[in-house]
Amino acid sequence: MSERTKLGILIVLGVILAAVLFYAVRGASPAAVVAAGKSAEYKPLAIVNPALHLDRIERLRKLDYRPTGRDILSSSLPPPPAPKKEVRRDVGPMPPPPPPPLVVPFKFYGYTADAASKRRRAFFTNGEDVFIAAEGETVQGKFRVLTIGNTWAEVEEISSNRRAKLNMEGPPSGAPGESPQL
Repeated sequence: MSERTKLGILIVLGVILAAVLFYAVRGASPAAVVAAGKSAEYKPLAIVNPALHLDRIERLRKLDYRPTGRDILSSSLPPPPAPKKEVRRDVGPMPPPPPPPLVVPFKFYGYTADAASKRRRAFFTNGEDVFIAAEGETVQGKFRVLTIGNTWAEVEEISSNRRAKLNMEGPPSGAPGESPQL
């Protein structure tokens, strides 16, 4: 390619560039034409008092946002709220309190078994008084011995049919037959 051809191409490109720049600066763009066409329809807002309503802004600042749990980007409705369970209160009279635990005035501290009849007899103590009773017999006229186990005895108060289980305790200190601790 000769120097003359290169120079011709350069001149043609320069003319094209000058024409584009001329129309860009002097000519009207399509956006300007659209904006100019709508300017005749524009009406400004009628604002009576342009001051800020600070009381309304403060009220909005104090507003506590509570989310509903709904996804704002989803068009589906949230699930319905769970039904509230009704608290039911009986207004009738209160039931009587349970009876106090049975207090037995004596302690169970041993038993013996008859080898021939296989019958057990329990030893009970109330201070220095000692009572011996078999199953089914009464102690002090108020308590019936129901069952005698190896480490416990079950007694029943005759008047109220309340039961108590007595665990075996050692004989009272200083009782005859007690061996001294070494």
